[in-house]
Amino acid sequence: MINSHFKDWIKLTTIITNNNTKRHEIECPNCQKRGIDYQYVGDMKSRVGFLDIWCDVCLHGIHLSRTKAPEHVSMIPFDAAKEYKERVPRFTHIEPS
Repeated sequence: MINSHFKDWIKLTTIITNNNTKRHEIECPNCQKRGIDYQYVGDMKSRVGFLDIWCDVCLHGIHLSRTKAPEHVSMIPFDAAKEYKERVPRFTHIEPS
């Protein structure tokens, strides 16, 4: 059974990809502060990869594998480890169960 807290984070996927410019106004499911950020990482041609979503305030978030990034959002290529480390902070992962 999926953790209801994890489901709250999953709901953010639609919000952040549809409202990319207002992502920092989204309330965190963990601390209820505003400051959600995200990053897609993957194959630049197919735009398939993974997605990290985190809160800049409490540093909690989720990692989703096998996602397809919409054309209008930024994506880091799989081979850009340095860029990924500079962009995505270490955060506490919320687990599905």
